[in-house]
Amino acid sequence: MKIKPVFVGIAVVGVLLLVMSLTTVGKIFGANPRDVLAGVKTQPLAVKFLPQRSPLFLSFLVNPEKLGLFTQLAAKPSDRGDVRHELANLKQQLRQNWLLDYESDIQPWLDQEITLAVTNIDLDDQPANGLQTGYLLAFAVKDAELAKTSIDTFWQQLAVNGSDLGFEQYQGISILNTSFVDDQPEIVGTTLDDFVLFANDKRVLHKAIDALQKPDFALASLGNYSDRLAQFNKDKNVGKFGVAYVNFAELGEELPKESLLMSLSFDKLGIKAKTALSFATASEKPEAAIETQTTKLIVSKKSSGSIANKIPAASSVIIGDNLGEMLEGLQVQLLPEWKQAVINAIAPIPLESNALTWAQHEYAIALLPKLNGSPNWLLVAKVEDANVVKEAIADLDRLVRNKLTVGEISLKTQPVTIWTNLSANDNSKVSGNVVAAHTQTKDYIYLSNSLPVLESTLALKKSESIAALKSFKTVSTKLPSDLLTYAYINKNLDLSWLRTSLLNLKAASEISPSISNSSLAQVLKHIEASGFSIASSDESMQNGELFLLLN
Repeated sequence: MKIKPVFVGIAVVGVLLLVMSLTTVGKIFGANPRDVLAGVKTQPLAVKFLPQRSPLFLSFLVNPEKLGLFTQLAAKPSDRGDVRHELANLKQQLRQNWLLDYESDIQPWLDQEITLAVTNIDLDDQPANGLQTGYLLAFAVKDAELAKTSIDTFWQQLAVNGSDLGFEQYQGISILNTSFVDDQPEIVGTTLDDFVLFANDKRVLHKAIDALQKPDFALASLGNYSDRLAQFNKDKNVGKFGVAYVNFAELGEELPKESLLMSLSFDKLGIKAKTALSFATASEKPEAAIETQTTKLIVSKKSSGSIANKIPAASSVIIGDNLGEMLEGLQVQLLPEWKQAVINAIAPIPLESNALTWAQHEYAIALLPKLNGSPNWLLVAKVEDANVVKEAIADLDRLVRNKLTVGEISLKTQPVTIWTNLSANDNSKVSGNVVAAHTQTKDYIYLSNSLPVLESTLALKKSESIAALKSFKTVSTKLPSDLLTYAYINKNLDLSWLRTSLLNLKAASEISPSISNSSLAQVLKHIEASGFSIASSDESMQNGELFLLLN
């Protein structure tokens, strides 16, 4: 049985589970070893084995023994049993999917790096016969003789247990492999340049050897990887425990043609990541995007964040400056399928129109929980010139009248405009539902697809806002102060509606069940809240930071 083509890879999720199982990192003010919290300044070395078109990899640069001690010290005494259980599950996954016993086969000789990678979504490039995903697992060696002894014993034990071992020479390198027996996975392995490598297919190791012998064909030589990583390493005071890379273009035709690099570090309250999103070149962008490629996704002004006082506490929210320009940027950056998903989400407001270009100052877009269907959404935007905004909203009402009935009501003393979808039955009785509603105060304009949300927001006290939440304050504090746009994601945010919107996309239909059925579902339970910010942007790259607040 081949290792199944899970989107992030079984091994990748497994090691990610180890890191994110630090359930109470915030309790470690006096915990040791402190060097785990401080991180390292080194770079992943196993990237030299990865082909340039590798979809993703995750490198951990701290020895698992230190991480294991760190987790025990980080957890409350009452939680340490759960931590030990999760670590045991991780080792079980390693044995189940790679046939490796960590204590006997790996631990004695392991150095400071473990890299896990998806090297190819489909090794034979023929999706019609099913995806044959290539996985690579690389362990850095600190004791070459001990590593040779342990790995020789590993292969011998497989043979004793009935596996049929195969041997070949490729480019002068010896490769061993097992054929699958009794539903056990096929494993291929070799020792190469101070690393022990395992893969699920010989072709993966062939490409790894080619990449090592011809560095220009390796991922490490790509500018959007090496240059961005060098930028991360300029900050001498910030270490990291790992590096992650995703090439979206290799994961599916419907995904954006960008790549994302992340430098991961520990914080006393969670996990931080510096991010660099490399944009597609002009030749890779959709034709419509090329025509307007001078449009930037994010503007240069930063948000003050005071608008968070106007957002209900149960929300997940994006806060920024100049909504109109941001929407213009989305039209440039998004591929057609994803653009349609955005259009569906903001309907009946057309994305292509200038309906929101007046919102050139601070804004917030919030998603609030809803029992069924799409979530309730709320847009709040700062009013600088009341007359300009009033006229722009009147134009929006006129635009909406082509499809909906526009009327006026009052919520207490506040005038509200509602957009209603009316229908008549056989008895000539008219009924309808409110599609959206908006109102304008002295300082802000509010627009929502839920009249109750709009009504409660207008009466919102500061103590009931998202700004009063401890988790929001923590996440906001951990993000850089020079942010342009930032987001806060509540752990209760339900994105099932988005999956429904994207079900026609091949990548989404494969990714969703893979994540739902993987260890990632267990990882997510440890996240209390998360946030990200965009600190700078140009035509080639967008820098940002991500913070995961762990419980």
